[in-house]
Amino acid sequence: MSDSTETAAPAPPPARPRWRVWLARYETPIWIGAMVLLLWVRWPVIKGYYYKVTDAVAPATTIAWQTDIDAALAEARRDGKLVVVDFTADWCPPCLAMKHDVWPDARVARAVAERFVPVLIDTDRDGATTARYGIDGIPAVLVLDSGGAIVDRGAPLTAGGMLGFLARSSK
Repeated sequence: MSDSTETAAPAPPPARPRWRVWLARYETPIWIGAMVLLLWVRWPVIKGYYYKVTDAVAPATTIAWQTDIDAALAEARRDGKLVVVDFTADWCPPCLAMKHDVWPDARVARAVAERFVPVLIDTDRDGATTARYGIDGIPAVLVLDSGGAIVDRGAPLTAGGMLGFLARSSK
């Protein structure tokens, strides 16, 4: 008999599944990519929260907003234009982003002035118009013909997006 105090070598750890090996290798790039994508897609909304928290004052716009939809429709009939309606509220971060970044843009203001009668509807103050057009989420931008029928609907949160929306809607 031997008096050896040899201990057996520890058992090797169990093999990790392939997906865990892959995840361990790519986890950081995946998280970074997800965050970049989130910021890119939701950047206007994030900026809206910033504007809200800091009480930032929006730049002036040259758009002559009306608040009476029926008067705007009458003007559109008279001038042969469409009506663009922005449904908004003071508490809405994406709406604040549009107020800061979309409507003050000179290209957007020029496009609105050339082809549209602009109407700004505060959904908290004008529930009748909001209900009339079935608005269930804001921001919402409608283009109406002079009879009040919806031509197009969207919520472009960038100046470039708004320019494309207005061009598409006025054809």
